[in-house]
Amino acid sequence: MANEVRIDLILIIYTAICVMMICFDTVFLLYLRYRDFIFKDKREKIRQAIKDQIELVSKNEEIDKQKQQYLYRNFTKIRFLKAFHEIVKEQAAVDYESTFTYLKLCKPLFEYLIIEFDNKENSKKGYLAFLVGEFKLCDETVYDFIVSAMISYTTNKSVYVRQNALHALYTSDNGEAILTAMLRMQEMKIKHNNKLISDGLMLFHGDRARLASLLWKEYSRFDVSTRVAIINFIRMSTLDYSEKFLKLLKDEHSHKEIRLAIIRYFGRMTYAPAGQYLVELLRQKNAEWEYRAIAATSLASYKNDETVNALKEALTSDNWYVRFNASESLVELDVEYVDLVDIYNGPDRYAREILEYKMETERLKRKTRKEKRDVY
Repeated sequence: MANEVRIDLILIIYTAICVMMICFDTVFLLYLRYRDFIFKDKREKIRQAIKDQIELVSKNEEIDKQKQQYLYRNFTKIRFLKAFHEIVKEQAAVDYESTFTYLKLCKPLFEYLIIEFDNKENSKKGYLAFLVGEFKLCDETVYDFIVSAMISYTTNKSVYVRQNALHALYTSDNGEAILTAMLRMQEMKIKHNNKLISDGLMLFHGDRARLASLLWKEYSRFDVSTRVAIINFIRMSTLDYSEKFLKLLKDEHSHKEIRLAIIRYFGRMTYAPAGQYLVELLRQKNAEWEYRAIAATSLASYKNDETVNALKEALTSDNWYVRFNASESLVELDVEYVDLVDIYNGPDRYAREILEYKMETERLKRKTRKEKRDVY
């Protein structure tokens, strides 16, 4: 009898829990639907407010202050800020010029959000920095409030915040602000991937030669990783720093990564004295293989007898990468078969095989390109 009572009690409790869970789930789903309804309604109001403001801008009239205040009240919530971003993109597709003129008038709104988000989580700061970059709100003046905020964000512990803040600065015309941010990061010993930095610098909308000059003047203040990023930026911008870089390359006290970055630079920017040095470097049997391998690649930009002979010698290297890069450069230099017959008929099987492989690969590539041209 006691057992039956206990089983009944357990069933009653289990049923009560199930009913409570069903009630909770039902209420929660109703809440989510209500919240989505409110969001969609408010999103439409935001869309209309933005459309009205942009229309006023297109007519050279003043924007409505009350509607701006409405946006101020809502944009402290990320979901409405994201809605703003989407709506602005929609409007930009219709009237780009008026939309971005309006965004410039929204700078006080973003200044307000920077202050509001000061003690908030990094996800909010990171998204705000992303929008500053998207909307190109960084001015040319270093002491502009938004620019100063982005510079301060670059010392944030979160790489998400740092990268978005840097991106906002890259998309400006403000070279001084970029330099200030990079020096601030250096002082705070903040490590940031050099690939992200060099690729980001390539987004700079202003005078790249002037930016490179600003960075080069402070070159000695940066760590090795940032120095490599600066060299890579100069290389990708095809700026002439040949004399300066060759001096660094010849200095055996220079860091290995810096010297390798400069060797790559001379593969893009040809400089006869550098070409001679790369040949010497390739022929140094006791040099580290990375120097020789990258020198072999860069020598594809220097077509002369000495280069061809050095590359042919490199085909017999003990290191596979040196052999592979040398064969690739010989193919790129379009060296005649008659000048390579000594390799094909020579005793070194590995040299012969890697050269044949690269030649055949290039032949197939050319055949494919020709077939595509014939089709079109």
